[in-house]
Amino acid sequence: MNTHAQPLPALQIRRHARRHIAGWPAIVFVLLVSAAAIYAFSPRPTPVFPATQIHPQDLLVTALARQDSRVIAVGEQGHILIADDVNGPWREASVEPRRASTLTQLRFIDDRTVIAVGHDAWILRSEDAGASWKTVFHIDSPKDGPLPPANSAAAAPADAGFVGPPDDTTAADSDAPPPLQADPLLGIAGPYANRLYAFGAFGMMLSSDDQGRSWQRLYSPVFGDHHLNAMTQLADGALLVVGERGLLARSEDGGKSWIELPSIYGGSFFGALRLPSGATLIYGMRGHVFTTSDNARSWRPLEMPTSSSLFGGAVNEQGEVVLVGAASTIISSPDGVQFTLRNGGGRNDYASVLPLDGARWLTGSDGGIRLVSAQATAGARP
Repeated sequence: MNTHAQPLPALQIRRHARRHIAGWPAIVFVLLVSAAAIYAFSPRPTPVFPATQIHPQDLLVTALARQDSRVIAVGEQGHILIADDVNGPWREASVEPRRASTLTQLRFIDDRTVIAVGHDAWILRSEDAGASWKTVFHIDSPKDGPLPPANSAAAAPADAGFVGPPDDTTAADSDAPPPLQADPLLGIAGPYANRLYAFGAFGMMLSSDDQGRSWQRLYSPVFGDHHLNAMTQLADGALLVVGERGLLARSEDGGKSWIELPSIYGGSFFGALRLPSGATLIYGMRGHVFTTSDNARSWRPLEMPTSSSLFGGAVNEQGEVVLVGAASTIISSPDGVQFTLRNGGGRNDYASVLPLDGARWLTGSDGGIRLVSAQATAGARP
């Protein structure tokens, strides 16, 4: 017989206590998880985040425009930047609705109204000097699912290629325009006689008679599938379009009909400028520049100090012509005839330029927005 055996109630009490002690870690863990869950889902004030930083040097900038002190830049992913000084700071404009399509060109049509164009036939309009924008025309790329309402502001036009197949009559008519597609718009021109023009890839051209609020298609078989890169008005009031593969076309009825002009160069033209003298300048691939003083009836090639392709140009208030292009090229001329190389040999391709005071220019390129002077080779970032 074991004289040291403990009473049975004492053993039960001790075993019961051990079980409780062994369960405490699990109880503590459950309480901690519950407290964390309550904290995670409890209402708390929204933290204050720093303002979004805009880095204009990191964007592909395709076009610049200026009116008084307001400067606007457009480019990739639908970005529109505005500033009230060429030195910045730059801030993002309000765009409704925001899209990821690249914007290619913009133009002030008066002190407050600005039109911008881009890929997917996107046209935007601003009435407050670029601070806010609304889409007035757009063609979505074909997608599965229902189409947007036909009466919506940005709905595809009736002849957009994916709205529906053409009927047999239209398909058999060789003079009928091909259906519109979601192709890039590459330029904006006017107003000429109160009419604006937007134009771009594969011969697409649109016009507006209400300051860009609504747009209608203009079609000419002369354009074919050429990309239309620039338009200007000649001294006699006729319109001139230049484009891919040396396309030159003239219209004397506000864009309703076009006449193809004799070829003067097989490469593409990217820009056209009307000069204060009344002459017209066109420029493009490999530094080719031509001028006309008789409303595009004849052309004269100009000798250039560069063979770099030229993508953008402007005329300042003093009548100086500035052209920009590949390899950070900037050339200028006081009269549009004799050009001097002012900058070049850089790694960026300048697409747009705004002449500033003295020998300084604001440029837009694959290197963003840059202030460039005649003495610089790389450009200073604003």
